[in-house]
Amino acid sequence: MPEFDLVVSGARVIDPETGRDEVLSVGVRGGLIAALCKDAPAGRRHINGEGLVLSPGFIDIHTHEDGLEPPPGEAFQLPEKAAACALRTGNTTIAGGNCGYGNYPVGDYLAALARARLPITCLSFVGNISLRNTLGLDNYTQASPSQIARMKTLALAALDEGAIGISFGLQYAPGTSFAELIALAGAAAEKNTFVAVHMRHDTPKKAIETTREIIAACRISGAPVQISHFAANVYGGNNIAEASRLIIESGLDISADVYPYNAWATGLKAAVFDNGFDDFNFGVEDLEILSGPRAGERCTPESFRELRAAAHDTAVACHNAIPMADIEEAYKLPFVCVASDAHLSVDGGRVKGHPRSAGSPARFLREFVREKKLFPLIEGIKKLTLLPAQRCGLSRKGRVQEGCDADLCLFDPQTITDTADFGPETCALPPRGIKCVIAGGRVVYEGV
Repeated sequence: MPEFDLVVSGARVIDPETGRDEVLSVGVRGGLIAALCKDAPAGRRHINGEGLVLSPGFIDIHTHEDGLEPPPGEAFQLPEKAAACALRTGNTTIAGGNCGYGNYPVGDYLAALARARLPITCLSFVGNISLRNTLGLDNYTQASPSQIARMKTLALAALDEGAIGISFGLQYAPGTSFAELIALAGAAAEKNTFVAVHMRHDTPKKAIETTREIIAACRISGAPVQISHFAANVYGGNNIAEASRLIIESGLDISADVYPYNAWATGLKAAVFDNGFDDFNFGVEDLEILSGPRAGERCTPESFRELRAAAHDTAVACHNAIPMADIEEAYKLPFVCVASDAHLSVDGGRVKGHPRSAGSPARFLREFVREKKLFPLIEGIKKLTLLPAQRCGLSRKGRVQEGCDADLCLFDPQTITDTADFGPETCALPPRGIKCVIAGGRVVYEGV
């Protein structure tokens, strides 16, 4: 009888925690990594990994892939199509509920996820905007002390129900006071977890001000902080260097993530655009519509005003938003990992959205590791796996070690590349160079 359920033989096994980087065979049994050995043992299924890298499955700590097509009879929208897209990128774990949003109540959502039996691990934050909405607060109204206390109670309950942390959309809800931030972050500290923060400003002149606010919130609340899409909020001039200096010198538990694109994506009705475009690197003509019947068009002043006033929000990509040099500088920081900020939609049977949903890991490994050589491959893999696993408290993921979850990605480091681009359907094209993705010990995707 075969000793293992699955064997990947002869691959270059990279484990970013131990520093292991050698040709080995990996045996999988019962959904766990059961053996790492020189010779290929017997298994019910065998995969030839010669000439390829076997890494931990990638972990995407920042997505919005929790709002697609509910199955019949379910009250919550589950990310089946997004999960399939994520798997094709090498992700075996994704975290939704970011930027203050997400499904609520979290416990009901997680129960629905469990019933859906998706081939990927889906985690969720509880968002401060979701909590505000539960209390009837709009994005511009400050919560009263009693409302803040009630939100903290709800947040503590959500963490008990399985939320991995609390997310904030400070820019999307300008009414979020510092007192609200501290109180909810304090709930995370009480439960020994962390907060993910979309910072209050995203213009160069306020980059250091907004960084100081996050450092103060971390110090006062005692909650570890994950700064969401760091370079999208802190960019321009010497801001990346100055902000990272402040973070490092604080000695606090602050980390961050960045997506490998210089185009934001957001909603046209968001508070981001309340003051126009004077403080940004881009103008209205740089906005590409990502959702609805006009997907693929560039905005004009007239269509911008029309869509801002519409009943339903429209997703847009903001091209030329971030200098690529700032993204590079952010990735060089030891506390910065890779995330996608992914959000796809299915409209009229067509997949629409930003290509970062389908291309982020491959684009990162191609452009920043292979071509620009910002750091060795093992460091790049660490930013895709171990760093987000450690932040999320996932002790059995993000590693290739005996006893860890058999979440693995087999890819060719010389050919891996993103193929997704802006535009309906093309935004979800799978990368090349990912040969196989294993989740929970099962082969869930075989690529090219």
